[in-house]
Amino acid sequence: MPKITKRFVDGLDVEQAGRIIRDDELSGFAVRRNADGSRTYLLEYRAGRGRGFPTRRISIGRHGALTPDEARRHAKQILARVAAGEDPATDRASKRREPTVKDVLLTALEQHWKPKRRPSTAKVFSELINRTLIPEFGTVRLSELTRAEIRAWHARQSHRPRAANHELAVLRKALSLAVADELIAINPARGIPLHPEGSRDRVPDDSEIRAIWKELSSPGLRIQAATLIKLLIVTGCRVGELQATRWADIDLKAGLLSLRSESTKAGARHVHLSSPAVALLTDLPRRSTFVFCNDVGNESIAKAVVRRTWEKVRIKAGAPDLRLHDLRHGFSTRGAGLGANALILRDALGHKTLAMTGRYVSRQNAPLQLLSQKIGDEIRELLSDMCAEVIAPPTS
Repeated sequence: MPKITKRFVDGLDVEQAGRIIRDDELSGFAVRRNADGSRTYLLEYRAGRGRGFPTRRISIGRHGALTPDEARRHAKQILARVAAGEDPATDRASKRREPTVKDVLLTALEQHWKPKRRPSTAKVFSELINRTLIPEFGTVRLSELTRAEIRAWHARQSHRPRAANHELAVLRKALSLAVADELIAINPARGIPLHPEGSRDRVPDDSEIRAIWKELSSPGLRIQAATLIKLLIVTGCRVGELQATRWADIDLKAGLLSLRSESTKAGARHVHLSSPAVALLTDLPRRSTFVFCNDVGNESIAKAVVRRTWEKVRIKAGAPDLRLHDLRHGFSTRGAGLGANALILRDALGHKTLAMTGRYVSRQNAPLQLLSQKIGDEIRELLSDMCAEVIAPPTS
């Protein structure tokens, strides 16, 4: 048996293809010339003491990526593990069979979120998983995913705190399901502090609405996307609700839009259309079964198209920090300012609870000031014969 050196390995010819040549110094160390002309370093060892144990063969790496000396050093390290009672070849095979983070995320999507959540929610999770989590962690073996790795990724997302917190929550839930299935012992995503999200009480004022509407009416924009955004302003609907709307769901004469359960968060509901909303829909060309369709085929408009249109519009309108969802906040806040009670607003927005509606209705300074003044006046009248010097109205 020759000593495996660079000159020897380079000299292996085609007649030796497939033949394993063992080193004369390090027991078990070998090289093989492959049919495609490449050379692979190998190590053979017995998985246990005695001839009754099976012989294993493990690939160390390709010649070129490794020199013979580097391959020999790796072989010695593997043999040291064997001497300690390990079986590296079996461990490596188990690793190949071990699920990746991508496998766990997709399993959670198919077996947990899709059967147990509304289709619209499962769709959002699917987009999030495929857009962010799989590209970031998908190829990592489940047992190799560490809390430090997740924490470092999450820390880099401080510029998008809410999205990063949502993504972390989805990853944490998928890993919790993996723990329940006994695929891992602990959940490495647990215990990672969330980013502070700050206030999201952003409502477009009248001047911003005027500027946005003007930009949406300018030439050069896709009419489907521009009209959808206008309807967000006058209906308070969610983007996904309008995106999935079909012409069969709309009765223009009755001024009624019937949202399907699969596109909403709180089940099927009716949206009463104002005259501006009816006018927008009346002028929209019908090229598909979908109200807001793509350019070809019979599919709804892609959310990415709506987002790109919105990016252009909000920048030109001078509101670069305004989100599409803030238009919904604006609708609800305007309704509250006009005197609508919480129950009516809940139904108009399609919320399950009044608490959720309360989160959408921004504080109205003028109505609050008026209310405070009315209460103060009533109390002053009530106590007019007492402590007049304290409760007397201020002099101008």
